[in-house]
Amino acid sequence: MSRRNNESRMGGTHMPEHADPPPQVTEKTFDPLHFVAPTEFVELPSKGQGYPQGHPLCGQEAVEIRFMTAKEEDILTSRTLLKKGVAIERVLQSLIKDKNIDVGSMLVGDRNAMLVAARSSAYGEWYKTTITCPSCGAQNKKAFKLTEPDVYHGDNFEEYDIQKTDRGTFNVTLPYSKLIVECRLLTGKDEMTLVKKIQDKKNKEKDGLVLSQMHLYIVSVNEYTEPQVVDYTINNMVAPDSRYLRNAVNAFTPRLKISGDFECNSCGHEQELEVPFGADFFWPDR
Repeated sequence: MSRRNNESRMGGTHMPEHADPPPQVTEKTFDPLHFVAPTEFVELPSKGQGYPQGHPLCGQEAVEIRFMTAKEEDILTSRTLLKKGVAIERVLQSLIKDKNIDVGSMLVGDRNAMLVAARSSAYGEWYKTTITCPSCGAQNKKAFKLTEPDVYHGDNFEEYDIQKTDRGTFNVTLPYSKLIVECRLLTGKDEMTLVKKIQDKKNKEKDGLVLSQMHLYIVSVNEYTEPQVVDYTINNMVAPDSRYLRNAVNAFTPRLKISGDFECNSCGHEQELEVPFGADFFWPDR
């Protein structure tokens, strides 16, 4: 906003003789080149457990991220990046302060905690969206509170025969075959691999989701790490052992989720719904 030149408009200003000169007004200027985006610390559901020795997040309970800016919004609207499925990856890598951390190597639950924190600081604590009723297909408005997530630290697995290793992995003894299966936690890269495999129409004849996940998280069987040994075990594992292993992996996997009770306005259908952490998650009122 420009100032009016009152002095020229009124024909000058008359100052009485011997009067003190008017005080000089100095304006404080803001230098945008020195502006630094604020940051916040995000608590990790894993508490730094499950990372191998030497990983920057091994033993760390929190990670520092920047607040989102227009730069990250541009990434989330890039059709090219969205089509490739790497928009979220680019945003997380842009937001994280410690560039020694490859966000693709972060555990899935820890990445989701970062997503929720970034979305909350950018657009507020409420995530408003439209939900299609799974029963009748009617459209319903629903709001989820981001500041009250359900967090599980992956530390309640006493009912399973699980032993943690110093490599950040977990040895699971199967009840039927008595095989000792070493498993690791899934990372962001693993998640992207699974998504691409599901979306790839050419892979219809290959492994389904259960077997694909097993191939990713099983490290060794009775200390044998050879791929042929792991493949044979997965393809020949009896159903009781397979179910036990999946439940055990779920028990030691830290995670964060945003969920809420849903009731359809049209048919009255009720169930708990969980918010998916895709690119659409960042945009309010969609």
